[in-house]
Amino acid sequence: MSCSLLEFCRLQELRTVRDYLFQNQKTEPVEEKKDTDDQLTWDTSDWESAWESGDKEEEAAATTTAEEEPTGQTGPWLQDCVVSLSPCSDLLVVAREQKAVFLSAKWRTDDSGKEEMTLAVSWTGTLSTEEGECVSSCICIPLASQKRSSTGRPDWTCVVVGFTSGYVRFYTENGVLLLAQLLHEDPVLRLKCRTYEIPRHPGVSEQHEELSILYPAALVTIDGFSLFQSLRACRNQVAR
Repeated sequence: MSCSLLEFCRLQELRTVRDYLFQNQKTEPVEEKKDTDDQLTWDTSDWESAWESGDKEEEAAATTTAEEEPTGQTGPWLQDCVVSLSPCSDLLVVAREQKAVFLSAKWRTDDSGKEEMTLAVSWTGTLSTEEGECVSSCICIPLASQKRSSTGRPDWTCVVVGFTSGYVRFYTENGVLLLAQLLHEDPVLRLKCRTYEIPRHPGVSEQHEELSILYPAALVTIDGFSLFQSLRACRNQVAR
């Protein structure tokens, strides 16, 4: 079995993402002072004259060394984060504990004159509002426009985030909170979205739009049309 890898975009400012999400693990430079008895330095400015006269002078001086420990994560730090990429590949969310970083698509021209898409940091902030809760799951849902003149491309992308407190919150691409619902008191394990699909075979019912939220002992399903109407109303309210 073989496959080919196709590059469709590049990530920028990964160091910025890592430093922001793991900034609590940074360590400050540590200064270590050693005794003068441990290290001696010799003053050789007048070594020749002292050698000829037979007089040797010895001088001890203290030295201070500063050693800086590595900052941040050096291992595979993305494995400790919750990562979600939009199906349109225009928004990437990287979250850890209470914080999150949104990376949006931008086009640029490289040295050879070829245009390429990159994902750059567009928003950073704290998503948690309840004390002690952390991000446990995340999903990016593109929402299409209902205007007749629309070309069919998504109008905006909704970021759905599940927390260990059981809350499910909905955000815009700029990190603005639109809606929050406490559907269960257990941690959110996984989020999954289904889009409308026509029946492919006779006797098979059509698949409706819905958002599924998995808990340790429960599965909650939200109707997609009702959720879309609520999110659109909240977004219009925020825009005002």
